[in-house]
Amino acid sequence: MTKSPKRSTERTLRFGLAAAIIVFLAVGVAFFVWKDDVQRWVANDVAEIGGPFELVSHEGEAFTRDDLIGQPHILYFGFTFCPDLCPTTLFQIASVVETLGKKAAPLKVAFITVDPERDTVALLKDYVGAFHDDFIGLTGSPEAIAEATKAYRVFYRKVELEDGDYTMDHTASALLFNADGSYADAIAYDEENASAEAKIERLVETNERS
Repeated sequence: MTKSPKRSTERTLRFGLAAAIIVFLAVGVAFFVWKDDVQRWVANDVAEIGGPFELVSHEGEAFTRDDLIGQPHILYFGFTFCPDLCPTTLFQIASVVETLGKKAAPLKVAFITVDPERDTVALLKDYVGAFHDDFIGLTGSPEAIAEATKAYRVFYRKVELEDGDYTMDHTASALLFNADGSYADAIAYDEENASAEAKIERLVETNERS
């Protein structure tokens, strides 16, 4: 008995629909497994941001992570010869701190150089003071800087220029931490002021309640 074209088409459509459903379910399961794995990876990675360091402040005094513990804090890794990333980010943070006023009093902001070869204690003092009187500038030996950047998952590298000078590539985000030293959030380079302000305000308020 010959099958009619109509029945053959209906059967093909049913098989196609079933196959599509199976593929959809498989992709859906795979997505949620992947999403769960990514979330676990991110959580574990974030939990490892931060650690001890031994540096020197812009006042020429020893400065360690313990000097930040107990208050919410923001760390930004950069260098004073930076043409745009660093001054833009530090100016934004300073503006938010000024806007928050007394509410931001518990907050500490530290600028850690990734260019200890040029960024002396005296230079850092003038540099951070140009943005805010309470900002802290930190430097140290190349080895100490390397340890600090490793602990905070910060990338940096020296880039030689054609004129014999050099610049530095580095992570452009400011890192926000709770009073206990745990990672809280980050402010990306060129992030909108409203978003940056909301993150810093949330950091301060969260640690006031804890």
